[in-house]
Parts: sequence; C-alpha cells; structure tokens
Amino acid sequence: MPDIFSLKVSPRTDTGTRSAKKLRKTGLIPGIVYGHKETPVQIAVNAKELDHAVRVQHARSMEIDIDGKKSIVLIRELQWDYLGSEMIHIDFLRVDKTERRKVTVPVELRGTPKNTGGGALEQPLHTLHIECAVTAIPEYIRVDITALTLGVPIHVSDLKLPEGVTVLDPPESVVVQLKLPGQEEEAPVVGEAEPEVLTAKKPKEDDDKK
Repeated sequence: MPDIFSLKVSPRTDTGTRSAKKLRKTGLIPGIVYGHKETPVQIAVNAKELDHAVRVQHARSMEIDIDGKKSIVLIRELQWDYLGSEMIHIDFLRVDKTERRKVTVPVELRGTPKNTGGGALEQPLHTLHIECAVTAIPEYIRVDITALTLGVPIHVSDLKLPEGVTVLDPPESVVVQLKLPGQEEEAPVVGEAEPEVLTAKKPKEDDDKK
C-alpha cells in the first residue's frame, strides 16, 4: 500500500454546538467516522494535524487511529467557518484500502505555449472525474501546455495519467486549447460521475448536530 497520512483521533461522548465550541478552544475539531456498516463514532481531531494533512499534504484519504483501532477513511465533508479560513467539523467515511472510488480532481496547467499563433488560452475543463484506488487519489492532474498550438487542442485522451487512474470524462472532451478572438466557443462534453469526495471549501451555518 502506498504511503498514506496517519492521524490519531480521540472518541468523544459530548455532542452539540456548545461542546463543539469548547473543543475548538482546546485546539481540537469535532468530527464523525461512519460507513462500512459499523457504528458511527463521534471523534475529536487535533486541529493543527488536520490542517497540515489538508493544506500541506493535500490528503483526501488517510489512516486514522481511534484508541488503537485503525481504519482507512476518506474525507467525506469538511466544514469551515464563515470566513472559510478555519475548519470547524469533519466527516470521515470508512473504506477498504483495496477499494476504487470515483472522485473529482482539479486540472493544473504547467508551462506556457511557445507559439500561440495569436490565439488566447482557453480551458473548458478545470476539473476531471476520475476513478482510482482510495489510497492513491491524486492532488491534481497536471497538463504540460508548452507544446500547445493553435488548432490542436489537448483532449482528455491526450492526458498522461498517474498509474491506476482512469478518467471518466469523454475522451474527446477538450481540456485546454488556443482560440482566436471571436471564434465560436465549443461546448464541453459532459460525462457522468459521482460527487467528489472532498466538499468545496465553504462555510456552513451549523457545525455539529445536537
């Protein structure tokens, strides 16, 4: 199994908004672990360690340790404060380490086209729907655009993917291209996929169920 971020968490019995606020004052974040037909467990997570896992390691799956019992989990939902700067609650979904999941990952463009031919850079696809092992979810799919030329777009079928990753978007979909000003825009081809594992970084009104 590839290296995966490990995180120790503690079970908690007190729930509700007041309890959650007290936890945060001590440097902990309330959360829950559920799935695989096991009983959901309310937990407390070290805020600094979780922040490092998400912002620095860009972890979307990890191994958590609850009193010596280890589980592979996905970050199913992460709630932020109204400023979108601090985490206030996290949901973990138990998974099997051999499991493959459908998730959404961003596209990262690298380089600058050497010859634009007067065209402007256009990126119809900013995210891709992929399927891969839960322990090998990439942070992004990188696309080198240094050789991009006018009239020769980069399609999904042209992408160089990490080992074990399958793109679910139609192969003929344009990821990035050079387009002349005034040229009619081609509508992107949309495929079917499950919602992404990690929810958008946005605030939510309530942080914990009473």
